[in-house]
Amino acid sequence: MDYKVMRPPQQLADYVRFIWFLETDVSTDRPFIHHAFAHHCPEVLFCYKGQFRHQSGFKEEQKLISGVYGQTHTFSKVVSNAAFGIFGFYLYPYAFTQLFSVPANELTNQSVDIKTLCGKEGEILEEKMMLATNNDHRLTLVCDFLEARLKNIRTAYNTICASIKAISNAYTEISVRSLAETNFLSLRQFERRFKELSGFSPQLFLRIAKFNSLLGKAFQNKSLTDIAYEYGYYDPAHFTHDFQKFSNQTPKAYFNAQTISASDRGTVDFEI
Repeated sequence: MDYKVMRPPQQLADYVRFIWFLETDVSTDRPFIHHAFAHHCPEVLFCYKGQFRHQSGFKEEQKLISGVYGQTHTFSKVVSNAAFGIFGFYLYPYAFTQLFSVPANELTNQSVDIKTLCGKEGEILEEKMMLATNNDHRLTLVCDFLEARLKNIRTAYNTICASIKAISNAYTEISVRSLAETNFLSLRQFERRFKELSGFSPQLFLRIAKFNSLLGKAFQNKSLTDIAYEYGYYDPAHFTHDFQKFSNQTPKAYFNAQTISASDRGTVDFEI
């Protein structure tokens, strides 16, 4: 297995959370199965080798295609029975609005091919990604593609985008009203603008961000009750309800098995 996670170059760090690729050999006897949970950040994938089957929530299984997979409040599963190669990058949700002029809420729980989102330029990028001889080349292609769109950024959104980024990277308990006041907007104005930039209402975004902040943590011998209160849930029942909704697992099963989710990826440095 060849798996690597990379930080984006500095000029893209406000829009790209991290970049990654995975190549591995699998078979029908030993298939690759990946369980992904609800996540408040979208992802762009390029499947340059092999094929995958993808099932979102309880929907019918479909072929996983190269394209954009929006932020989601449900769980999914990806399966491959043959050798594959896949290259992806996680974006902050407002990147769609800032770089591509597409409201994030239009992509929530949706997937779309890169050509539909970006037209001819997206089609050309996908073709180049498929033909690239290695992932260093793919990395350069993706970064050049995104950097060319930095000219589209609307600075009027910067304050809310900064709030979304901060919550995404280090969740802390905060009220929606406090966020609205920080951004000098009425509650209604803030909620409308936040949904356009994040894809979710502020309330749902905070719930999913809180859930993601739990994943991969080592709670040692803490009880589920202790974890629930530590992370600001009203009670263990509320904690269990949200956890099952976003992962299709109980927190007890998850933490006992020390399951590693899609969001539990580290980062390593790289140079462009």
